[in-house]
Amino acid sequence: MSPAHSYTYPNVPNDPDQTDVLRNRLGLRRHSELHPEEYRRTSHRILQISLGQGPTGRFDVDHLKAIHRHIFQDVYEWAGHMRHERPVVDGAPVEPIGSMRKGTTAFLPGSQIDMGLAEAFRPIRNPDVLKNSTPAQFASIAGKVLNELNYVHPFREGNGRAQETFIAELGRHYGYDVDLSVITKARMVSASIAGTHDPDHPAMARLLRDATDPTRSRALKGLMRDLQSSASARPLDDIVFRTAAPRESVSGTFRARTDLCGAFETPSGIVAVPLQDLRTAVRQDGGYVVQVRSDFGISSLPAPLRPVPPPPVPLPFGPSEERRERALVTQALEDGRKAAGSLHAFWSAPPSRVCRDIEVTIREEGGDADRVFTGMKAGGRHAALGNRPKQELRENSAFAHELSDVQDAVAAYGDSRRKACAFGAALGREAHVLTELAGADREIARHATRIPGSRSGHFLLQTLSDQPSLSNTADLKDEPSPSAAHSPGLG
Repeated sequence: MSPAHSYTYPNVPNDPDQTDVLRNRLGLRRHSELHPEEYRRTSHRILQISLGQGPTGRFDVDHLKAIHRHIFQDVYEWAGHMRHERPVVDGAPVEPIGSMRKGTTAFLPGSQIDMGLAEAFRPIRNPDVLKNSTPAQFASIAGKVLNELNYVHPFREGNGRAQETFIAELGRHYGYDVDLSVITKARMVSASIAGTHDPDHPAMARLLRDATDPTRSRALKGLMRDLQSSASARPLDDIVFRTAAPRESVSGTFRARTDLCGAFETPSGIVAVPLQDLRTAVRQDGGYVVQVRSDFGISSLPAPLRPVPPPPVPLPFGPSEERRERALVTQALEDGRKAAGSLHAFWSAPPSRVCRDIEVTIREEGGDADRVFTGMKAGGRHAALGNRPKQELRENSAFAHELSDVQDAVAAYGDSRRKACAFGAALGREAHVLTELAGADREIARHATRIPGSRSGHFLLQTLSDQPSLSNTADLKDEPSPSAAHSPGLG
């Protein structure tokens, strides 16, 4: 049985669900009950901090403790206390925790925590050190801080969430949006282990570079969204995703291609390579080798010296909001199925002359539909083909009718999709809504052209209508999909 001064409730023999359960304000004595409640309440508090409603400070020990206290205040009495202290829990002070480890990784002994924290904050003790920093410089310094904090592991529980929130706040203070949503659990664990064994290991700095550089994070976000919507046996959180560094040689199996990158599966995970470097890929040993010469278009200029504006404060998310969100998503999915059906019917009907010639040209270009559609614009190598859709619309009434049906169906999906995304954005759940709709986006894109790839479908609709695509959702400014477009009309 656990002693009275322990952080945990007394264990129940032969019941793992009631073994080493942390004493909590909710009185929950099962892991299966505590974990979801803890996650729900701490996620809300982390969101508050990201909105500027959390504690402020000088990015020192007191600031870190305040962040931990804010995140876990609803769950644990000892929130904000470190493991070498003796907070009162359930009416009695708990004993300090000296030895702490996770798996084979041992953290700093409790007696050395103060010394370890002094070393952890040393790189940012001077507040001017990060002024005028580039993304790479910020990631390098913040990576050292995060490495040291992880090795110290000052809290009994919640170190990862407190540390990551601290680093995100540090970035926001210096004008950076540290987007850790593009960092999977597998990558964070791998970098944390490497940094614990070697504080100067570059893995954490590279991780933060991917989260801080806007184009790198956009590349990873688009890649993960693309792979998530495909049939994959492994959860994305179990895979290490990263971007390639300039002058790196990447060797692996080709997995996917997006607007910004190509993805190669390597023994250490999936590596995103700048799109412009794919042309240098060389077949080797059943896969490819790519010499990376580009840098995802990242500017070396420093970030502006201003905090990142906080996003709008989300509304509460209760049962009524959940029902409303589900209804909007369900309607969008239904419209998505209709749009995909219309596109399928369009391609399954006897093909028009221009559609047939577009397909022939795509095959002649080695299946690169995007290159063909780009070449169909004025001055392009396929400009003559690009001039024919309007003529086809005038001369072929069946083709015009079919295309009109397709545009109406896609526009209906775009409208319902925007409503669902707008509702999700108001509740801080837009990413959840977009994940729900990712399959519909991909299915529409698949039917939009016989050549695989979402961008091909997008450009096909845009080319046939001779009108630009529009999008009103914030997330889609990075990577618009065909389903997000307004009906472009027949010109």
